[in-house]
Amino acid sequence: MRPRVSTIFPAVESGASMGKQSVEVFVSYARANKYLASRLLKHYKEQAGASKRFRYLFWQDRDILVGDDWQEAIRSALDKCTLGLLLISPAFLGSQYIKKKELPRFVGGRAKPVIPVMLQPVDPKLQDLKGLKEKQIFRLDRPKFSEPKAFAECTAARRDEFALELFRRVEARLARIFPDRRARPR
Repeated sequence: MRPRVSTIFPAVESGASMGKQSVEVFVSYARANKYLASRLLKHYKEQAGASKRFRYLFWQDRDILVGDDWQEAIRSALDKCTLGLLLISPAFLGSQYIKKKELPRFVGGRAKPVIPVMLQPVDPKLQDLKGLKEKQIFRLDRPKFSEPKAFAECTAARRDEFALELFRRVEARLARIFPDRRARPR
């Protein structure tokens, strides 16, 4: 077994790399949502692994090795990421660390691209969305639903559907960020 080396955007990747655009995804979630976040990421990574155009590299705080300076590791990952996948929940919105250290990279003037995802339900009329109010937050919406659903509100069968629809939306967003040069006539 090979020892794991501490790097930014380690080998937690999806998709073969030949000819694909690399996308470094900083995953932000509240510690209180660790289990639910891992469930969503499991489903999402399965979808992302089959991407035709993009090679996804995911970074989470769990990639920090024991003894590493965790604040520096997070800063470095934020500096190097292509976009942020923000898993929104009441605990996420209440986290002072996320508010002060992570969100400033994804909201405001020189913000990096962001994919906000509703992990658990929040009420935007009653809860402060910390600068994300202007962003389109992904929730699963279907004609039979009275309102769109957060990941936590989905049944096991709907969670696969949630991940697939999220994947489609992320791919569309990335297509705008990285126009496909191969499709243009010369």
